[in-house]
Amino acid sequence: MLDQGVWAEVRVGAEHLRLFSESNAQGVQASVYNAVTKTWVAPSEAVASIEEGKDRAEAHARIYLERRGFELPPLEWKSARSA
Repeated sequence: MLDQGVWAEVRVGAEHLRLFSESNAQGVQASVYNAVTKTWVAPSEAVASIEEGKDRAEAHARIYLERRGFELPPLEWKSARSA
């Protein structure tokens, strides 16, 4: 069950990623999901805080996009309970 967290969405070229930093029953975790391929770019990774999770998810997304010739645009983090 999700206690608290944030998420961000990135669309550049044909890429569509969702970044997560959330606190749940397993602890605080960060992850990056590819909405096009429906696979995890970076599966859930334990972090110390929501802020650290944001940084880790952003780093994973940046590396992923750079390998595909794109830059990570500025992120707009939203509450995990928002659409």
